[in-house]
Amino acid sequence: MIGVERSRDAVARVRTAANELRGDGRGWVLVVVAVGWALAIGVRLVFPALLPAVRRSFGMSLSTAGLLITVLWGAYASMQFPGGILADRYGERAVLVAAIALGGLGVVAVAAATTTVTFFLGTVGVGVGVGLYGTTRLTVLSDVFTDRTGTAIGIAQATGNVGTMALPPLAATIAAAVGWRLGFGALVPAFAVVAVALALVIPRRSGDADAPPVRPLWADVRAVGRALTTRALGLGTLCMILMMFVYQSFTGFYPTYLVVEKGLSESGAATILGLFFASAVVVQPIAGAARDRVGTRVTMTAILAGAVCALVALPLAESRAGILAVTLLASTQLAFWPIGNTYIVETVPDEAKGTGFGLVRTGFIGLGASGPVVVGALGDAGRFDAAFFLLAGVATVVLALGQVLPPVGR
Repeated sequence: MIGVERSRDAVARVRTAANELRGDGRGWVLVVVAVGWALAIGVRLVFPALLPAVRRSFGMSLSTAGLLITVLWGAYASMQFPGGILADRYGERAVLVAAIALGGLGVVAVAAATTTVTFFLGTVGVGVGVGLYGTTRLTVLSDVFTDRTGTAIGIAQATGNVGTMALPPLAATIAAAVGWRLGFGALVPAFAVVAVALALVIPRRSGDADAPPVRPLWADVRAVGRALTTRALGLGTLCMILMMFVYQSFTGFYPTYLVVEKGLSESGAATILGLFFASAVVVQPIAGAARDRVGTRVTMTAILAGAVCALVALPLAESRAGILAVTLLASTQLAFWPIGNTYIVETVPDEAKGTGFGLVRTGFIGLGASGPVVVGALGDAGRFDAAFFLLAGVATVVLALGQVLPPVGR
C-alpha cells in the first residue's frame, strides 16, 4: 500500500509540474525555446559530421579544417557575454529571433558557398547566431518560469541533447544521398519555422520592468578578475579551458578521424558521433547524482579517468566493436560539463554571478577553440593518432589539477 501511495504522489507531482509549465500559455514558450536550442546546438555538430565531404569538395587540408572548427567555436564564444547585454537592451524576443535568423542565413551561406572563404564567412554567421541564442534562452526561461526554472531549463537541455544525437547522422545521411550542400540546406526550413514561432510566442521582455538597475559592467569585470586570482576559480577555470580544448578537438575531428584513419564511411562516422552524444542521456544524470553524493573531486576523477583511457585506446582500436566501445567510454567527458559548470558558478562572486559566469564562459570556450587547429596541424603532419594521445595528455593534466581543487559546495 505504501508503494502505491508513493506512486500516486509521484504522478500527482508530475501532473502539478506539467500544469504549472503549461499554465498561462507558457507551455508554447518552453516548446519553442527548447526546439530552437536543439536546432542551434545540433547544427554546430553537423559541421564535424559533414567535414570529410566538405574537405573533399574544397580541397581543404586538415589544418584548414581545424581552423574552420576553431572559427565556429570562436564565433560562438564571442556571443556568450554580449547575448545577455543585448537581451537587457532590446528584449529576449528580438535577440532570440535575430539569433535563429542569423544562424539560418549562415547555413544558407554555407550550403551555397563556392569558395573556402565564403564557407568560412557562413560558418561565422552560424557561430554568432547560435552563440546569441545560447545565453538568451536561459534568461527567458528563468524569467517566464520563475517557479519551475530548473525544470524548464532541464527540459530545454534534454531537447538540445536530442538535436546533438539526431541532426549529425541525419545530415550525413542526406549528404551521402544527394551531397553535403543539401545536408546543410535541409536545416534551413527548420530555422525559418523556429524564427517565426519565436516571434509569435516569446514576450518582448520576459523580465521585471521594475527590476533594480544592473551593476556597472566594469564592476563585475573587476570582481571576476580578483576572483580569478583565488585558487578555486583560477584552477577551476584552467580545468575548463583544458577540457574545452579536448572536447572541441575530439568532437570536431572524430568523424574525420574515423574516415581517414579507420576507414569508416562518412555516414557511419557521423552515426558514431551521434552515439557519443546519445550517451549523455545516461552519463550526465549519473554524474550529477554522484556529485551530490560524494562530491566534485571524486566524481571528476572517475569521469576524467574514463576519458583518458578512451583517448589512449582510440588509436589502438581497429574493429567496429572496439571503436564503439571506445566511443561509449569517451562519452564520459560529457559528464564533466555539468560538474565543471556548477563548480565555476559556485566560485564566481555572488555580486557578479550572472555577468561573471558569462565572462568566464566566453574565456574558456574561446581559449579552448585553439584545439582543433592543433589537431588539424598534427593530422597534416601524418600524426593523427598522436593528436589523440595529446588530448589524453591534456585530460590527464586536468585529472591531476582536479585533485587539488578546493572544495566548494559539495
